[in-house]
Amino acid sequence: MDALIDDTPPPCKPVNRDLNDDLLQAKARDYTIDDQAVDVLLPICKPVNNILFLKTHKTGSSTVTNILNRYGDSRDLMFAVPSVRVTYSFFWPRLFQLRFAQAFGRSPNILCNHARYNKVPMNWLFPKETTRYITMLREPTQHFESVFNFFHLGKRFLALPTHNVSTPPLETFLQNAASHLEHVDPKKTSSSINLIRNPSLFELGLDSKYHSNSTVVRNYIEFLQNEFDLVMLMEYFDESLILLKRRFCWKIHDILYFKLNERREKDKQELSAKAKERIREWNWGDALLYDFFNQTLWKMIKEEGAGFFTDLAEFRKELQSIKNSCLREGNFLTKPYAGRLVQGYALKANLSKELTGTCNKMIMNEIPYLDYHRERMKKHLQNIMYHYVDRPDLL
Repeated sequence: MDALIDDTPPPCKPVNRDLNDDLLQAKARDYTIDDQAVDVLLPICKPVNNILFLKTHKTGSSTVTNILNRYGDSRDLMFAVPSVRVTYSFFWPRLFQLRFAQAFGRSPNILCNHARYNKVPMNWLFPKETTRYITMLREPTQHFESVFNFFHLGKRFLALPTHNVSTPPLETFLQNAASHLEHVDPKKTSSSINLIRNPSLFELGLDSKYHSNSTVVRNYIEFLQNEFDLVMLMEYFDESLILLKRRFCWKIHDILYFKLNERREKDKQELSAKAKERIREWNWGDALLYDFFNQTLWKMIKEEGAGFFTDLAEFRKELQSIKNSCLREGNFLTKPYAGRLVQGYALKANLSKELTGTCNKMIMNEIPYLDYHRERMKKHLQNIMYHYVDRPDLL
């Protein structure tokens, strides 16, 4: 018996070339049926507008949040915002709960501020069938150095000297990390202490009590593989964004960025080989997590074919162009959070009105953007609640 012929077209994939406008249909490869070539026209892919971004600390996530803020703002999408106005996270480090998000009368399209992953309420608010889940990881040794020093975690321990010492507090901590962890100063504790071991696994929802159980950790990584559609890596930031652009049917101008909240060079610590080794031993769960999704990322890139690298080259060209158009040369600092100076930007003078708006939003931190979204959605809800139309048939 002849084999059945499956002539069902493959699923829609994003148009790879940004030169095509939204009305252009992607032409599929030729199909051969009974030795006859058949051209199949696929429908245009639809841009992904529903996104849950699990924002992690010190991984470059603020830059991704800015990208999502601008994307959603330009399309008048709804954002999840914390239920308490003075809070700029969803009560991190507590596991996310529905009551942590303010209700605006309908489900939001995007969540992109700090929240700790909690499957059930997040899947309810952002259904997996209609939402893409993404997050960001960073190479574990550089990540832990950044977390430890940015949040001054060395000051949280009773027996860890931090002033007038020849050995950096991080290296002293690593010499006997387990012992130091048993002597946290109760007078100097803070929520950031939760990042002291396997910070990525913690933010992705795995409680610290399980971080020494290799079976649980490996099972949880497998669980995360099924939960997240794309896990980006800071070390391959541009590649991750191109993958997002292609999988989400976005355009190159949607993912242009300026790095936000990057530490000053003098605040970064050069790690010795021994320190790196000890970090990977202490954060072995995060090391497994990163290595797994590093392989996953490059597997996904390989699936995209040669067109991926054409996109990447064009993206980097456009990235340099917008930097040249917007930014003054020089070293500038900004203080997005209390007591935290980070690298910043200054815009060129005499920019056009349109370009000024674009550039300003590209350097806007998540805190003012969150306030902006809150006010925008509040006004939108008020307009709906109190709007009266005498002839709705004429709308």
